[in-house]
Amino acid sequence: MRTRVPDYYDRFQCLAGACPHTCCEKWEVVIDPETARRYETLLGALGVRLRAAMQADADGDLCFPLAGGRCPFLDRENLCEIHRQLGAEATSLTCRAHPRFTEDYGPFQEISLCASCPAACGLLLGTSAPLTFLERETTGPAEPGDPWLQGLLPLRERMLRELSARPRPLKERLESFLLLAAEAQSLLDEDLAEELPALAADWEKPEAAVPPGPGLFPYALRVLSGLEVLDEDWVALLRQGEDAPPAAVPEALLERLGTYFAFRYLLKAVNDGDLLGQAQFCVLMVLTAQRLAAVCGLPEAVRRLCCELEHSEENLESLRLAFLRDAALSLGAFLRQLRS
Repeated sequence: MRTRVPDYYDRFQCLAGACPHTCCEKWEVVIDPETARRYETLLGALGVRLRAAMQADADGDLCFPLAGGRCPFLDRENLCEIHRQLGAEATSLTCRAHPRFTEDYGPFQEISLCASCPAACGLLLGTSAPLTFLERETTGPAEPGDPWLQGLLPLRERMLRELSARPRPLKERLESFLLLAAEAQSLLDEDLAEELPALAADWEKPEAAVPPGPGLFPYALRVLSGLEVLDEDWVALLRQGEDAPPAAVPEALLERLGTYFAFRYLLKAVNDGDLLGQAQFCVLMVLTAQRLAAVCGLPEAVRRLCCELEHSEENLESLRLAFLRDAALSLGAFLRQLRS
């Protein structure tokens, strides 16, 4: 099977006890069935503690309820007791995989490193070079993919080229990114996915008239504050961002951020048919990160955004529906924001 990863993927290394924002806090980690069965038969004092700590959540999944906001097996040195005593293979699948997000598309898979992790965020924002992706052969059987993939893959490549078309101003590139997505969405809506490769090859940016009205902000920040919240101070940070002008962030870093999101999300249109919504999400994350950077700096803004949104399917779905239904988050609002 072919596997694609960001060019910094192999340089990732967990910060372990030195991490300033350990992933063993605030999130209740689901314990996969295989790991749970291992814990049920584990001998010794640790086995007793593991079985006593496992509880079913509201969805019926086994997890370790947090104790004072921390995993009960996170020790005073911010290290995992399970890992230390039994090895990484004894931890839950979620723990072993984090911060990796793996998307299996049949004939290939793509793995990204979520920037909610400080180490992954540092690699993403640690250089101004264009973000590229590596492809390699890995074990595992390849399976047939969705028919739309044949059109979406060249389209995504063209959208990524629009994002990386330096030295054009980033706002112009983001506008092209959205307008191309909008034209592609029209083809998908008409069940003409086979025409996407031609669109990707021949597309030229149209002269798009935008009706008068407000841009995205501050309204978009208020929408974000109404979603499911992980950290209590998240809403306060968003409120600070309402009054803060966009920070003077190097466009090369915002471009890398947009490329990260485009790689991770655009092909998800094979699941819901909503390519434009995925593109809007990518642009919203870039513009919101720039705005919040004025409050807390770009790395922290990106980390917080990814914590609050990328790890919550409920929040991602709520935003997707908002793009479809809320005129204040429409394509026109995005274009007005980019031209302001």
